[in-house]
Amino acid sequence: MKYGLVGEKLGHSFSPEIHRAIFELAGTKGEYSLIELQKDELGSFLQNAAGQGFTGLNVTIPYKTAVIPFLDSVSAEAEKTGAVNTISFKNGIKGFNTDYYGIRHTFLKNGINAAGKKILVAGSGGAAKSVMAFLVDENAGRIFIASRNPANIAVKSESTIPVGYEEIDRYAPFDIVINTTPVGMYPNTGVSPLKPGHVRGAEFLFDLIYNPGRTELLKLAEDLRIPNENGLYMLVVQAVKAHEIWNNREYDTDFINSVYNEAKNKLGVL
Repeated sequence: MKYGLVGEKLGHSFSPEIHRAIFELAGTKGEYSLIELQKDELGSFLQNAAGQGFTGLNVTIPYKTAVIPFLDSVSAEAEKTGAVNTISFKNGIKGFNTDYYGIRHTFLKNGINAAGKKILVAGSGGAAKSVMAFLVDENAGRIFIASRNPANIAVKSESTIPVGYEEIDRYAPFDIVINTTPVGMYPNTGVSPLKPGHVRGAEFLFDLIYNPGRTELLKLAEDLRIPNENGLYMLVVQAVKAHEIWNNREYDTDFINSVYNEAKNKLGVL
């Protein structure tokens, strides 16, 4: 079986190692490659991918929305989030969103309930759309979406409040803080999208970045004694869910945790 990850710049990606762990633990064979494309190459590549032997693909920054016009159909989760991170070539080109499940499992892993909570989401891209869909489904309270262009954010519910980064202090503190931006991601480490005053007092901070394992934002959370999680568990869950879609199989939480532990050992991620 042939799979791959489509994105613009993929030097930071741990996906090949995670998918190799899935192959090994599931007792299946396959290859997983990194496919760097420019935006104007997406359509041609997707139309020809099945003919090149691909069973399925993952999609990452910045193409989770850009791929949608080239698909024949999308799943309910992908339609709800407006973003696609997994593509299957069975019976046409169909898009799915497995990030949604990765976010849900991360909250479950940490024992965090979003219902009624005041939440800050940094960023408004494809990953933020998946986060927002999950939070709305979980009946979160007020959700503040920080963006460089808050006027351009498509508000999905009455509880969603777009804000500029310079306005965040006005609404702090927050119960939960989630970073969906790539700020602080390898190789541009050493920076944080948020300041101490933005996160102080939170009961949980979730940074979707997984490389490096401890971003500046997570270090800030640790200094403030805020329970926190990076994006590796989410990455593993969405990868396992993608394999379920591609191969019509189901894997339980024990399998997910085995892949996660294998990934941490291989990658040296805390």
